Amino acid sequence: MSSDSSESKNPLAGILGNAFLILIPVALIVMLGVVGFAFVGGMKETPKKDEAAAAAGSGPAPAVASAPVAETGAPATDATGQAPVATAAGSAPASAPNPAPASIIDPEVMALGKQSYMLCAACHGPDGKGLKAGPALMAPSLVGSELLLGDPDNGLLVVLKGIAKENMNYMGVMAPLAAGLDDQKLAAVMTYVRNEWGNTAPPVTVEQAAAARAKFADVNAPAGVKRAEIEAIVAAHKK
Repeated sequence: MSSDSSESKNPLAGILGNAFLILIPVALIVMLGVVGFAFVGGMKETPKKDEAAAAAGSGPAPAVASAPVAETGAPATDATGQAPVATAAGSAPASAPNPAPASIIDPEVMALGKQSYMLCAACHGPDGKGLKAGPALMAPSLVGSELLLGDPDNGLLVVLKGIAKENMNYMGVMAPLAAGLDDQKLAAVMTYVRNEWGNTAPPVTVEQAAAARAKFADVNAPAGVKRAEIEAIVAAHKK
């Protein structure tokens, strides 16, 4: 009997063993599938979170309020928030270099002035710095000359009447040129020397030249006016 009982149990054990062998791989496959699905789902979720974080942290930069622009096109305030110094419409800022002459100089006037200056270049030099005569100069430099660039009557008086030679500071002699220059050439040469070699000053008009010739006509200086008296003579002939 024991033999029959043992034989009856063996088929059941075989069936259970076969079922166990089938269930284990299936369970493993299911588990791997669940894990893989969770892993893939997590990878998809992470970019979404990253994109959300990026959108929250790096969105469009807040608009920076620009300074209101006035009708002249200049900002009402500068980078420090301070209002710039008010200037007339279309004028340069207060920190700009010295302005150019008030009037536009006619190129023909400058050309005539350069031609007439040949009378002066023999002593003042083609560069206006004074022609050298050994260690000395034939005449003073016209570059940046306060006398020349100031009141135009100062230069007009010198050209018309000449300068007296009182010492050997300069080797040349400033002769009177009233006879050699008419009013047009006188105005042109004055305009030229006041606006050449880096000089900047308003041009001298023909009317100014004619007026100077008339009002300095009574200055009695056959050998030229004294250098120290130029401004005093000009002031005495102002109306």
